[in-house]
Amino acid sequence: MLTALLFSIITLMGVLPIPQDTLSLDDIHAQVEASYPLAQKIDLQNEITELNKKIAGTAAYPQINFRATATYQSEVTELPLPSGGQFTAPELSKDQYKATVEASQTIYNSGAVSIKKELEKIRGQGKNKATEVEVRQIKEQVNQVFFGILLAQEQLRVISTLMKNLRAQIKEVSSKVEHGVLLPSQKYTLEAELINTRQDSAEIESNIASGYKMLSKLIGKEINPNTKLEMPKVNLVIEDEILKKRPEYELFQSNREVLSYQKELAKTEKWPTLSAFGSTTYGRPGYNVFDDNLHAFYMVGFRLQWNFWNARNAVKKEQIYELQQKIISEEERAFERQLKASLSKIREQIALFEEKLKQDQQIIALREKVVDEKASQMKNGSVTATEYITELNKVTQARLSQMIHQTKLVQSKIDYQTTLGISKYR
Repeated sequence: MLTALLFSIITLMGVLPIPQDTLSLDDIHAQVEASYPLAQKIDLQNEITELNKKIAGTAAYPQINFRATATYQSEVTELPLPSGGQFTAPELSKDQYKATVEASQTIYNSGAVSIKKELEKIRGQGKNKATEVEVRQIKEQVNQVFFGILLAQEQLRVISTLMKNLRAQIKEVSSKVEHGVLLPSQKYTLEAELINTRQDSAEIESNIASGYKMLSKLIGKEINPNTKLEMPKVNLVIEDEILKKRPEYELFQSNREVLSYQKELAKTEKWPTLSAFGSTTYGRPGYNVFDDNLHAFYMVGFRLQWNFWNARNAVKKEQIYELQQKIISEEERAFERQLKASLSKIREQIALFEEKLKQDQQIIALREKVVDEKASQMKNGSVTATEYITELNKVTQARLSQMIHQTKLVQSKIDYQTTLGISKYR
């Protein structure tokens, strides 16, 4: 029965890993932020954002284009002058060549360039917030591993106490067996239970070792299995209102801001764009089609552009972005509703474990009295070793329950703070 209980506890917690002399949960989270691959995405995204802002900013610089053409056409312009007259119509070449460099500078575009730069900045921030959400999920996984190891270590301590008690009883029973007071079967029963307990201990030690390995992989640093994990001391304050500290809230806000800038960018399409331009060309023919020689020619001027359909579609785009903002607000409301439900459930768990802990010590004290009585009766031969072991297992189970409730209480408080978005636990 004890073996089954231990196995179920270990399976339930999903034991995992961790590192050095003493490690706190805050230390481990700091390692995750510093070394986990997802965390490195933020630095890379910052670089991408700066590059995108520079690309968007180039629209404010003079735009320079080069083009070259070489063509042959079947006919050219001819002047209908009578033959034999005083004037002779020039002959134009059917092969034509042009190499052109054109430069243009935007003078007015309703601030589209600055809006695009801000849009890239907000997009980058939003992607960083999405990465923070992923990192927070990794931290939750770390929390499960951390408390799984703590729980297994507490189990090991309880099992060690049980083995110590069994050895002491075996020693006393052996003496009585030698003097013929008790049957050898009493000693054999105790020894068999000690072997079972050693197996339980070996299984727990194996789970602890695998837990440390898993935690090492999560934080990207090898952890010594002898490292002591520090049980967090949590001064929990139950909040009536949700403190919007979770990165998801910032992600919602960032996505809304992206849509706001996209809406502003759409507004610029309602208005014309004014630019100055100039081009210089070398080739033939030029603006004077009757000059058939290769030569240079140029043009400068202003250009005003306005697209009717772009202006009409801009209104529809604004409506789309407003609807998308409403969708994000609804998603935020749904997220907050789920968050409140999770916090309510965790509060109930905290209250439950606090109540159980009040009763655990009483149960242990009563169970210990029964064990002491059975131990005395076993030495006198009035009860069997099996009856004694049954009561000993019950007190061990009571101690395990107390330890589980203590660890689960702290874990629930950490879960409550984590769910709120609080990342420091000291």
